[in-house]
Amino acid sequence: MGKAIKYTLLGAAVGAAAVFAKSRGGEPTGDMPAKAAKGAGCGALAGGLVGVAFDRRGKRKLKKRMKLAAMVNAGALVEAARAARPAIEKQSRRARKAAIKAAKDAHRSARRTATRAGRRASHAAELARLQADHLVDVGRHKLAS
Repeated sequence: MGKAIKYTLLGAAVGAAAVFAKSRGGEPTGDMPAKAAKGAGCGALAGGLVGVAFDRRGKRKLKKRMKLAAMVNAGALVEAARAARPAIEKQSRRARKAAIKAAKDAHRSARRTATRAGRRASHAAELARLQADHLVDVGRHKLAS
């Protein structure tokens, strides 16, 4: 509404000045202030309408500018992503290699642990078999005597 008020005041001033300039050339009359007020009112109305039109036009242009700025910002964001792509890909390759190495290390460690557990289980089974054989021998000896 800022432009509407400015143009209303400007239109009133121009309308009053136009009526004053027009009537100045002739003989002075007593109804000069009334004519000036009518001219100021018409000028104010015209100026106000022009101001409202400019206000609306300015808002539409501002809206278009904001859309354009949003698109430019989105374009800049896309451009930044494109520029960062090689660095991101490099970090992703490093992370992938580190994950593969960690998986291989875990596999080796698990295999070693499984091998040790298998040996211990085999040893325990052998001891259990020997004890069972001993108990069977002791049992036979007691039955024989």
